[in-house]
Amino acid sequence: MTDNKVRLRFPELIFIFLTAFSTMLICTKSSPLYPMNDWLDANCYMTVGRSMLKGHLPYRDLFEHKGPLIYILHSAAAIISEDSFLGMFVFETAACFWFLTLSFRLICRLSGHSALWTVPVIAVTVYSSGAFCHGDSAEELCLPLILSALSTGLTTSIEKRSMSSKEAFSFGITAGLVLWTKFNLLGAFAGVFIVTAVKQIRRKDIKELIKMSGYSIAGAAAVSLPVILFFAANGAAESLFEVYFYDNLFVYSDSSSPVWINIADGYIFLITFLPAGFAFIYLGTAAALFRKKWELLAMSGIPAIMSFLLIFAGHLSYQYYPLALAAFVPSGLGICLSMISPGREKIPAAVPAAAALVLCAPLCFLLSPNTYLMKYDRSEMPQYKFADIINETEEPSILNYGFLDGGFYLASDNIPEYRYFCQNNTGLDEMTASQNKYVLSGEPDYIVTRSYSGKKESFPLYTCIAEADFPYYKRLPTYYLYKRNDLI
Repeated sequence: MTDNKVRLRFPELIFIFLTAFSTMLICTKSSPLYPMNDWLDANCYMTVGRSMLKGHLPYRDLFEHKGPLIYILHSAAAIISEDSFLGMFVFETAACFWFLTLSFRLICRLSGHSALWTVPVIAVTVYSSGAFCHGDSAEELCLPLILSALSTGLTTSIEKRSMSSKEAFSFGITAGLVLWTKFNLLGAFAGVFIVTAVKQIRRKDIKELIKMSGYSIAGAAAVSLPVILFFAANGAAESLFEVYFYDNLFVYSDSSSPVWINIADGYIFLITFLPAGFAFIYLGTAAALFRKKWELLAMSGIPAIMSFLLIFAGHLSYQYYPLALAAFVPSGLGICLSMISPGREKIPAAVPAAAALVLCAPLCFLLSPNTYLMKYDRSEMPQYKFADIINETEEPSILNYGFLDGGFYLASDNIPEYRYFCQNNTGLDEMTASQNKYVLSGEPDYIVTRSYSGKKESFPLYTCIAEADFPYYKRLPTYYLYKRNDLI
């Protein structure tokens, strides 16, 4: 089937939207069912996004090391709601809808079945997994982009043709969007391009290869040039390249661990935190081998391997890293279903689809690692307890000291005044030294720290005025609020 042959009807689109909405309502902490998204990384993005609306720029004014597009997206989210993650819930739901729509189309192409029940199955498999911890990760937001590229490669393989000019340009656009969001997620794009290029070289179709390359580069440039020009026009291009590329490539990477250790660690994380997704990928690969679908196997397998290596080989894993590989789940499921010959249905197709949709939200609630936070109210969270105290001071300045952004800037409606507004995972000596300098000189009115051992920091110019315990990642840290002595 071509993309044109998989035309979704309005009821199917409504079904996919209801699946996406109910899934996100339960699974992401950005949902209005949660008091807030307390994930440190998500709060870094939101703090930078909110600050951009006040004229600050990432890298130059606020040190953060993801791609600029994720901060621009959070700026747009802050326009929707400046004091919550409601805007990100909207964007996450849209990304989920896009991903599930692409998934359904790809499954139809690969299997010959129009199995709408697979949409909730994919949703539960991906979004209630351990890899979907918290919500609002770059991996989550890039899922539809990665799947779009993979779908293009698999479609051309099924139809035994080259990419059209439109497909190659779109491929370049999606690659550019991922490049400026989190560049180590580009492995799937590299894999699709390499497999396609090898096929064209074997067919001695060099002209088509050059054409595909040119349109792909043009698509990537259409995204990249505005980003570069924006930062250059604001005198921040050097900061952009230094932080986003140099620091991530040469500072953030964990060179203390051998590559094979990192890869083994990543494989364990993949099995542990995306188990059902891993099973679909594995079974799909086995089915392609059994049916000797070599071109299909290459177009799904090589991008998956390259994606895995680019994500995991650089350093030890975080729980959310395997989520990017969920882009290969729909192809795995589709190849598995292709083993079943279409026949007369004994029950109407709407019945299993409706049953799957009804079960989607309860299964998400039972399986998601995030739902523990639903039972809390904002007033119980350290972020809002401290915000009530902080906002007793007129125009207070805050420093999130020694750990990633804990959401205290958002809860207190505060825009950071310091480039190193928190301590992220790059481990720069300058970051630690700068935060210590802010504290020793008494610049911030308030300091927030976190400890897993119950040990308080000692600051000569500050007094600890509040503390609170709250669960995070199945652990129980204690948060401390310090106030400058002259303000007490």
